[in-house]
Amino acid sequence: MTSRLLRASTLAMTASLTLPAVALAAPADPGGWAVDAGLISRVRPDHLGASRYTDDVLPILEIDYGDRLSFSVDDGLKIAAWRGGDWSAGPVVEYRQSYNDRLPRGAFAMKDAIEAGGFLKRRTPIGELDLRVRKAIDGYGGWSGDMAFDTGGQISPRWKVGLEGRLSWADSSFSREYFGLRRDVVRPQSLPRFGQNDFYSAGVELDAARAIGPRLSLVATLSADRIIGEEWESPLLSSRNVITAGVGLTYRFGRLAGPGAP
Repeated sequence: MTSRLLRASTLAMTASLTLPAVALAAPADPGGWAVDAGLISRVRPDHLGASRYTDDVLPILEIDYGDRLSFSVDDGLKIAAWRGGDWSAGPVVEYRQSYNDRLPRGAFAMKDAIEAGGFLKRRTPIGELDLRVRKAIDGYGGWSGDMAFDTGGQISPRWKVGLEGRLSWADSSFSREYFGLRRDVVRPQSLPRFGQNDFYSAGVELDAARAIGPRLSLVATLSADRIIGEEWESPLLSSRNVITAGVGLTYRFGRLAGPGAP
C-alpha cells in the first residue's frame, strides 16, 4: 500500500497502484519474499493541470523482501542499505510517467524519466515519515523530492486502510519543460537548488484493501492533490486540483501476510 507523490510517477498525478503497507506500529517483518500482482482500473486527469479526465487500466506489481528491499510500479526500487533503530536509509530508483493526453495544440509532449537518488525513513508508533530526493537521469534532467507520512492498519479481519499526507517539489527544469509548452534546455546541476519557478504540490490519499481469500484482495484508492505556487502560469494549467481514483484486484505470491502485516 505505497504511494508517495512525485515519487516517481507523475508529479502530483501519481495514484497508488498498490496499497501502502500499514500496521506501522507492528514489529518489522522478519523477512521472506512476497509478490503482489494484479490490475487496477483508474480515473485520472488527461495531463497535469487538466480539468478533463480519462480512464485507463494499469498493472499492479509490488515485490518486497522483508523490510530490506521493495519494488513497486509507482514507488520504484528501494533498498534499505542502512538501518539503525527506527531509522533506515538507502538508494532509490523511480520511473516518472508523463501523461500527455489531449494536450493543447503546440504543447510539448514531455518524455517519461528515470530518477535516481536516496531516501531517509523514520518509523514511529503511529506511522512512517519518508523523505526522498532524486535526480532525473534522462527526460527533463532536473531534481525532485517529496515528504510523505503514511499511517493506517488492520481495522477488521478482512479490511486494511491507509492514509497518506504528502508534499512534493520539482525544480524549474520540470516546470519550464512541462508548463512552458516547449523542450527545456537541460542545465546540469550537481546539487538540488530551489528557484522561483519550481513546482510544488500537496495532497492526501486514502487506500483500502479487502481480503477475498488468503491471497486474493480487492483494492481501492482515492487521492486529491493541489498544485500550489503562483510564480508561473501556463495554458496547460486549467485546474490546480488533481483527483485520481482506482479499483483493482491483487494476488499474492510467496509469503502470506500475518494479522496487521503488509
